[in-house]
Amino acid sequence: MMGEFIDLNAFEYLEGQLKEAAEGKRHRSDYAVIKRLIERYSELELHVKLMSKALTIPQMNRFIGLVIDAVAFGNESEVGEVRAVPKELKAINDKIYKLAFELAEQLDKRTQLHESTSFTSNTHYALFKLIEDAGQSNYMFESYLKEPLRNTVGPYGLRYYPSISQIVTQLGIDAQNSSIETSSELDLILTRTERSSSADQIRAILRTVQFSKENDGDYCNFKIPDDFELSNQAIAAFANVAFDIPFDKLVDDLQVRNAKRKYKRLCKED
Repeated sequence: MMGEFIDLNAFEYLEGQLKEAAEGKRHRSDYAVIKRLIERYSELELHVKLMSKALTIPQMNRFIGLVIDAVAFGNESEVGEVRAVPKELKAINDKIYKLAFELAEQLDKRTQLHESTSFTSNTHYALFKLIEDAGQSNYMFESYLKEPLRNTVGPYGLRYYPSISQIVTQLGIDAQNSSIETSSELDLILTRTERSSSADQIRAILRTVQFSKENDGDYCNFKIPDDFELSNQAIAAFANVAFDIPFDKLVDDLQVRNAKRKYKRLCKED
């Protein structure tokens, strides 16, 4: 990573990144973003000069690199996908919950018929046998766990273990009580709003700075300083250019201020 932030000025750094993208050394979607940053560099130049008073060359280039990465997180289709995942997870867990209870009920009915009539269907009854059969294609289970588990199970009768239907019921309870979380702070913030807007792009730019402050080690020469703050004008300029926001929807200072306020509030809540 250190090699990415050698002492090139911001424009030279972008040219180098464009060359790497053209050679397939970056994600294929990065090429269009980098090309746009170069072609519209005049819109960013003043802000780069002002930022360079507070940042070293490696830190400035680190910021630009993170902006390029951030486009994927602020892209409307990507944001839509992020917002769809929690809803899909909830739907899946709801379905698992319902199916598990239905299956447990059928398993109990089958057991009752086995025990109250002369008929049997030669299906799984003992928990260990179910685990043993399920592990047949698992080499590690067959080689290391099967025999020790069998020796552990052997001395005890079935009354010491939960039934298969009880285990299936627990799967349903687990799905019913599921709590959807994310390890990504940006994804969490994006899912707090129901529709895509320019605020998504602003938050993505804000998150690039926060990411470096939180994740780049203190001894990295490219870590963005903890006390560094992007101006509203710089945020707007980088968002408009990097995300190719249409002229009639350009981000302005007021939108940046509102998005920053909400971003900070959500960060504090979480």
